Amino acid sequence: MKKLLSLFTFIVLCSCSEDYYENTDGYYQPSSYINPPVWIQGTWKDDKDRIIEFTEDELYYGYPLLPYKSVSSEILDYERYYQTEYNEYRDANVQEAELIDYYSIKYNAVNAPSKKFRFIKLSETKIESTDLMPGIYIRQNY
Repeated sequence: MKKLLSLFTFIVLCSCSEDYYENTDGYYQPSSYINPPVWIQGTWKDDKDRIIEFTEDELYYGYPLLPYKSVSSEILDYERYYQTEYNEYRDANVQEAELIDYYSIKYNAVNAPSKKFRFIKLSETKIESTDLMPGIYIRQNY
């Protein structure tokens, strides 16, 4: 009986150590896939009206007249796709790199070999995107 109780306690403690929550679709996902640096958090817009928005744990991007895309949703969709179609988990291989004036994120997405965003801080109000959605973006004050 003590072994059974010890095993149960061990399982409960292990399951509590992960920072997961249940999504409304019944899937589990990590609470955060990405972690953009503070200097880049906010809304940025280029001369073609494309918008990139960073929060403390998310990256949204969008083109004029189209809905925003969420990087975390794309990553979760990738993991769900392989779980549903092939009954296997496949990691989206999220890779972040951060320096003083540089931030990049690369991840696998459904129907794409991978997606990569790369940003260089030009000033407090300007960043340059050099991969997906290339251009100079100006910080928006909303």
